[in-house]
Amino acid sequence: MADIGQLILEAHTRLFDQHDTSVLDEYFAEDFVEHSPLIPDDAAGLRAFVEDLSESLKYTNARVITDTANHLVALHGQFEGIEETPFVGFDIYRVHDGKIVEHWDNLVPEAAPNPSGRTQLDGTTDPGDESQTEENRKTVVEFFTRTLIGGDYSGFIDYTQNDRFFQHSPDIADGAQNCVDFLRKIQEDGEGLVYDRIHRTVAQGQFVLTHSEGSIGGVRHSYCELWRVDNGKIVELWDAIGEVPADSEALHQHGIF
Repeated sequence: MADIGQLILEAHTRLFDQHDTSVLDEYFAEDFVEHSPLIPDDAAGLRAFVEDLSESLKYTNARVITDTANHLVALHGQFEGIEETPFVGFDIYRVHDGKIVEHWDNLVPEAAPNPSGRTQLDGTTDPGDESQTEENRKTVVEFFTRTLIGGDYSGFIDYTQNDRFFQHSPDIADGAQNCVDFLRKIQEDGEGLVYDRIHRTVAQGQFVLTHSEGSIGGVRHSYCELWRVDNGKIVELWDAIGEVPADSEALHQHGIF
C-alpha cells in the first residue's frame, strides 16, 4: 500500500500552502465529502476557499498520524491567513483506492505558551513503535470512556504515572493532577467539558487522536485530542476544542462529524 500519510501531507500542503487547486482534481475523489463547518460544496467549496484567500493562506505541519488500518490520516499544524490570528489544530482525511474521499477538521486560534511553557504544536513528533498501535488505541479509548465520557477524573491519575503528563493545552500546566484540578474547577463554574461520544480515532504508534462530540455550557463542541502513550501510560496531550453548529445549521448536509 502506498504511504497514505505522505499522499495526504503532499496534497494538503500543495492546496493550503502553495495554493495549487489542481490537487482537487488529482487527489480528491469525485464524490469527496467535506465536513468542515467552514466549507460548503465539498471540493468546489475548498477551491473557492483557497482562491479567495490567495497568497495570504499558509500552512505549516507539525506532525502526521497515519492510521493504515482505518485508511485515515490526521495532520496537526498551523494555518495563517484565514484570520488575523493564526489557527492551529487537526485535519482528518479518509482515503479510499488512493483518493481522498472525506475530510473533517477542528481549528482554534493560536494561543500563547501555557504555564509550563509548552505551545499547542511543540513536543514529540515521532510515532515510535507501530507494533503498539492497537494496544495504545485500546488504552486511550478505555481511559477516554471512563474519564471524559464517564466523568471519573481519577482516570487521569490511574492512566498516568508519577504525575508525568506533558500538557499542551493553553490554560493548563504539566501534571495529571493539574489537569484534574482544572477540569473540576470549570465544572464547578458551570463550564465543564461534557463528552457524549467518540466518533473516530486515528492511531499510529504512540499517538492516538480522538475525535469526539460534546458540549460546554450547553453549547455543542467538537473535541480533537491527541494523546501520546508510553509503556501503557498516557504521557502527553495536545488538543483543539471548538464550538460547532448543529448539523441543521451547517453550510452543508453532511453533518459536522
